[in-house]
Amino acid sequence: MRIKSSGQRHLWLLLFFALMLTAETAYSAQTVKIEIPEVIYATGDSFTLGKIARITGGNNRLRRILSGIEVYADGNILTRNEVLAAIGESEASDARIELYMPASSRIESPGYEGNFTETQPSNNSRTLGELSSVIKSLASWPGNVEVSTNNPIPEGRLIDPQSITPGVSGVTLRFEDSRGRVKPLNVKLTWTQPAMIAARNIKRGDKISPNDIFTREIRVTRPGVYASSPAEIVGFTSNRNIKQGEPIEISGLTSSNIIKRGRQVKIIARYGGASASADGVLMEDGRPGDWVKVRRADDRRTVLRARIINENTVEVRVE
Repeated sequence: MRIKSSGQRHLWLLLFFALMLTAETAYSAQTVKIEIPEVIYATGDSFTLGKIARITGGNNRLRRILSGIEVYADGNILTRNEVLAAIGESEASDARIELYMPASSRIESPGYEGNFTETQPSNNSRTLGELSSVIKSLASWPGNVEVSTNNPIPEGRLIDPQSITPGVSGVTLRFEDSRGRVKPLNVKLTWTQPAMIAARNIKRGDKISPNDIFTREIRVTRPGVYASSPAEIVGFTSNRNIKQGEPIEISGLTSSNIIKRGRQVKIIARYGGASASADGVLMEDGRPGDWVKVRRADDRRTVLRARIINENTVEVRVE
């Protein structure tokens, strides 16, 4: 059933994510990404992690705990080992931490207009490259995204948006500096990903072989449309004619391989840049592309309708 009301849609999403993650409340089951730039704008020799880092993933409680961890610098240098030690002594010590920072970060006094991470021209490719990495993380995008802007990148932390939908042509970013001032930045985005391209004309009913395809980076406006690896399509049958040089859409393929009920799979749900996953079990036979019933592996009462992506993965559509 399609949920038309925006309020109902968001309520359904929250309920679904709660169901998906009910069994994953232990911090050891959660992965959190912590990003600390090469240059930190702060005063003093100690500060909370939330003031100097971007913290994503995990649940709200875990992020609050991590944000409140106090870290200590040695002079004007904060080392990666010092951050890891502080986390190891905290309540979040059993969480899976992905720490993205250099071996040491330099601390500089705030109070002037700087850039996203360091005092370089705003159009410097390295600075825009760092911003691109952050946007990819917010969008949970496995491909690439090119960022362009006509304005300087403001000083401070990127505080909004919390997620970005892959494929959007532009977005307004908001940065908060050390004085609490919030400044917007409009950026244009170009999303690309590796895609499987037809090396010859493929007729409807043809089974795709490795010789029928090659890989090329293409621009996309919607995620999950095109196959990005041979494993997704080799051995599948095309439902339509595909011209040589055309990217191959996953929805236009079927597999003769039947995936049997009872198989353990990963259930994935995505909404914008947010995603959730849980272990599940197929309740019906099906082929890739088919919609089947699937239940949580740890809860027989949670039954969902999902599309089979491959023999190991199903996806729930959140509209």
